[in-house]
Order: sequence, then C-alpha cells, then structure tokens
Amino acid sequence: MKQYKCTNCGAVNELQDNQDPTQYACYSCNTPLPQKSDNDGETSAVVGMIGGAALGASIGGPVGAIIGGILGGLIGKESKGVG
Repeated sequence: MKQYKCTNCGAVNELQDNQDPTQYACYSCNTPLPQKSDNDGETSAVVGMIGGAALGASIGGPVGAIIGGILGGLIGKESKGVG
C-alpha cells in the first residue's frame, strides 16, 4: 500500500502499489491525487534535531544542545531528504 496526501485538504489516501494515483480522487474532497507519494520532511526534521543536539552538546553543553536541536530541526524540515 502506498499513501498519497491530498494537496487540497491534506487527507491521506491509500492505494495498492500497482494502482496509478492519477486515476483516483481524494476520498474526502474529490481532488485528483498527486503524481507521486508526498514527503513532508517529518523524518528529516527528527534526524536534524538529533544531529544538531548532539553537535551542540559537544560544543556548548546543555545550552548548545537546545540551540543545536532547534536549528537542526529547522534545517532538516526544509531539506526533506530522509524518508
């Protein structure tokens, strides 16, 4: 099963792996589904936060961990490279 997020209402639609999403519409608002599976960057934000906190803690202690975690999460959210 693949999940496709509606670009109009944000509802998550599940289709079989071999089905073409362009042939289906969102179950909630009937908007055509996107061409590919949508990655919202959530996993990248978590990875960035953990990496930033670890780097910040090694350089600046507890305060560095907090600041590094926040900055790492923001950078990771925008990159959308993981998962």
